[in-house]
This record gives sequence, structure tokens and C-alpha cells, in this order.
Amino acid sequence: MAMDVMGNIVYPTVGLLGLYAFVSLASLVWEGIDRKLVARMQRRIGPPILQPLYDFFKLASKETIIPSTANYMFKAAPVLALATAIALLAYTPMGFAPILASKGDVIVFIYLLTLISFFKIVGAISSGNPYAKIGAAREATVMVSREPAMMLAIFAIMWRIGKLGVPKPFSMGVFYVHNIWEIGTPMSFVGAVILLYVFTVWLASEIEVGFFNIPDAEEEIAEGLLVEYSGRYLALLKLTNAMKAFISASLVVAIFFPWGISGYFNLTGLSANVADLLFHTLKVFALLFVVQSVFRAVTGRLKITQAVDFLWKNVFLASLVGSLLIAMEVIM
Repeated sequence: MAMDVMGNIVYPTVGLLGLYAFVSLASLVWEGIDRKLVARMQRRIGPPILQPLYDFFKLASKETIIPSTANYMFKAAPVLALATAIALLAYTPMGFAPILASKGDVIVFIYLLTLISFFKIVGAISSGNPYAKIGAAREATVMVSREPAMMLAIFAIMWRIGKLGVPKPFSMGVFYVHNIWEIGTPMSFVGAVILLYVFTVWLASEIEVGFFNIPDAEEEIAEGLLVEYSGRYLALLKLTNAMKAFISASLVVAIFFPWGISGYFNLTGLSANVADLLFHTLKVFALLFVVQSVFRAVTGRLKITQAVDFLWKNVFLASLVGSLLIAMEVIM
């Protein structure tokens, strides 16, 4: 009985806390690397790579100013958003099956990912600041426009991989049993390439860079959702955003580039998980370099109406076509 409790509660909890510490550090370090890379592409020197870490600890130690117009959700939202991001780590593939992998956990993953944006919206509205309310309206509009394409694509991929004989077809761990490239038909290959485009655009909109830097829009609405936040609450939101970028990129890596490295060195157990996690992190950084750094350096911001049209008329349509192509063999 004691061993069962240890296996069911203690080990997953320790693993989640360790993963949280690693992802927090890695995501903040990546943010520093991203700022340095973009600066170099724009012929600037840029801040030190560890600047986001310095900023986090500095903000965490500063006084928090609460607007007189704010209600209790203004203070609760950053805490709830970070707690949701930590819970999301338990369902995120990180080079190995998620810590709490189970049948149908893809639904939990999508729910928690969307819940982070929801808490940010609630916190912004609760501040009473008009700029924050504009940012919240933009965040909600972009969110409901980007998620349908992703959800259609991921359910189609998991359904099709399920036809290859995985035991839990709608679990986030299926990508390490079979992957989208193993389907093997010409139509499925074309569909996979199209869906890679869909997830790339979705990732850019999820982390709000380039075309999709709309809810914050520093030059227009003074960082929108974050305009009234300061001190430790702003630090929590900055950390949540950095972790969300890492987690979102992890999903794309798991679907399209799931291969690990531990098998080449005959590693097993904890050492295999550590090796695969580090290799997964390198793949996440490479993906974010293309989707975040390069995209942010070479593109400008779209109007909210242009972004909505693009996400529905271009990205959702591409998701529909790609999903049909990878499912065509089974349907026919």
C-alpha cells in the first residue's frame, strides 16, 4: 500500500516539480537568447542572455501597486495563470510521455492551454484600465480564431495515428509510439506538410509574435493586458508567458519531430528521460528560433480584423485540407 502511494503520488509530484524548475529556467533563458538573436538581426547588441532572469527576480522583489479600480481577480489571475501552466506541464510531451499521461488527455491539454489565456483576460478586465480591456478583447478574439484550426488538426492526427494500433489513441504520449510521418501514403505526407504549416502559424499566434503581436501591442495600447501589472504579479505573468511559449512549441515538436536520442546511447530509466528532455529542449529552441525570432524580426503587426480573416480563411482552411488528406486513405 505504501509503495502504491509512493508510485501514484510522490513520484509524479517530484517529477512535476523538477520539470517545472527546468522549464522555468529554460524558457527564461530562451527569452534572453531570442532577444539577443533579434537584436543581432537588427544590427543591435541586445541585452545579456540572462537578462530575463534578472528581470524576473527584480520584479519579484519590487512593490506591487494595485489600481483603485481593480477587484480581487486582478490579484488572483496571475497566480491562477501560473498554476495552470504548472498543471499543464503534467500533460505536455517533453521528449517522453507526459507525467500524467492517460487516455483522452489531449482534451485536458487544450483546456489548460486555453485557460491560461482566460485568466489573463479576466485579470486585465478586473484592472479597470481601458487599455487593458482593449487588450483583453483582442486576446479573446484572436484566441477563438486560432484554436479551432489547431484542435481540428490535432484530433485528426491522433485519430489517424490511432489506426496504426496505439493503445491510447487520444493520449499525448502516442507521438512517441507512432508519428504522423509513419502513415506512409503520398496524400498523408502532403497533409502532414500542410498541418506543419498550420501548427507553425498557430504557434506564432499562441506566443503573439510578428503578425500576431496584437493583444499587447506596446506602441498602441501600452502592453494591453499587462498595463496595470507590476512587481511580483507582473513577474508571475512574464514567467507564465515564457512557459507557455515553451509548452506550445513542445506540442509542435512532439507531433512533427518526436524522435529522441536516448536509444542511440542505450540509455534507460531516468538517464534516458534526462537525455531526451535535453534533446527535446534543443528542438524547441530551434523551432522557436524560426517561429519567434525570425518571424518577429521580419514581420510587422496585423490589424485585428486582418488577423481574424487570416486565421479563419487561410489557417483553418489549410487545417481542414490537411486533416482530410491524412484521413483520406481510411475514409476511402
